[in-house]
Amino acid sequence: MEPIDYEKLAIISLTLHFFLRITCFILGFLTIKLGYKLILQGAKGEFKFSGSLVGLKSKLESFSPGLLFVLLGIILIGYGMSVKREVVIVETNKNNKRKIELPNNSDLLNDNL
Repeated sequence: MEPIDYEKLAIISLTLHFFLRITCFILGFLTIKLGYKLILQGAKGEFKFSGSLVGLKSKLESFSPGLLFVLLGIILIGYGMSVKREVVIVETNKNNKRKIELPNNSDLLNDNL
């Protein structure tokens, strides 16, 4: 069994994080562009949406599909730009080895918007 090359693992992690951000930005842009086109064409959506949670109530009626796509695109771009990953490389003096600390794996899915 080969030892784990932490430098390659860190580079792969940061590369995948970069692609996540770029993908979210591109998909968000395309979603906003679709919403803009729907607004310009005057697409109308006739539906009613209501929800309640712990005493809070919300209600939407005849919400424009174009505005919905614009809002979803903004949320997608915001999520993609707010995801944070870090890799810390620390030099140690014992035996001239480098130590690389990766983020805690239990927190990988607990991102904040």
